[in-house]
Amino acid sequence: MQPITFSAQQAEDWVGSLVWPMVRVLGFVASAPVFSSTWIPNYIQVGIGMTMTWCLLPTLPTIPLWPGLGAAIVIVFVQLLIGLSIGLVFQGVLSTVQLAGDWLALTMGLGFSTTISPQYGTPVSTVSEIMGFAVVILLIFDGGVTAMLNVLAESFRVFPVGTTFPDWNWLAFANFGQAIFTGGVLLALPVVLMLLVVNLGMAVVARVAPQVNLFAVGFPVMIMVGLVGLYWLLPWVPRATSHIFALALELF
Repeated sequence: MQPITFSAQQAEDWVGSLVWPMVRVLGFVASAPVFSSTWIPNYIQVGIGMTMTWCLLPTLPTIPLWPGLGAAIVIVFVQLLIGLSIGLVFQGVLSTVQLAGDWLALTMGLGFSTTISPQYGTPVSTVSEIMGFAVVILLIFDGGVTAMLNVLAESFRVFPVGTTFPDWNWLAFANFGQAIFTGGVLLALPVVLMLLVVNLGMAVVARVAPQVNLFAVGFPVMIMVGLVGLYWLLPWVPRATSHIFALALELF
């Protein structure tokens, strides 16, 4: 049986045509919503990245020849940076709704109700996690995942393998961070104002009837008003998500 041998040129060609694009794709998988969830095992995430890379290979532009070990390390770092950046931008869509959910939970008195996030593996408020799941389902069924993959595929044309440093508009990235915070605040603001009115009413009741136990009365009232406000807020979550997602697409 003849042993299988590889030449140095073949190994260099494989690195250029497969490894460098796969590094960018794996960086995207490690940071993008849905793909980076902790409930997906690491080996499955790697398999998803390899499958996506294999599907992208026929559409990739010409890969540069082996430039040497030092330049190859720089290329790997740049590919990882691009993949992580694309995933983190779309992660901001999920963070907008989770920011609103955390603020609502803290205001309505459910800040103590926490769960372990399958996305980050850290304790988060239950309200934020429910709203985050709603956004993930929306991304899956409304074509958001397809749009993210399309941006990843187009990135190889805009920033081909071998680019020393991606020519991004960093001011636009900074403004996108502002849009994430502003969107989360504006999304939760109507319900927060409702709870503020309830708080003012409880203050009046405490002044008029000091014998009333506000902890026994105010706490359930705050939760009930918060849940009612959350019920009326949910139809606006897809609109807010679509707006932030459109801003994320404009960055590329």
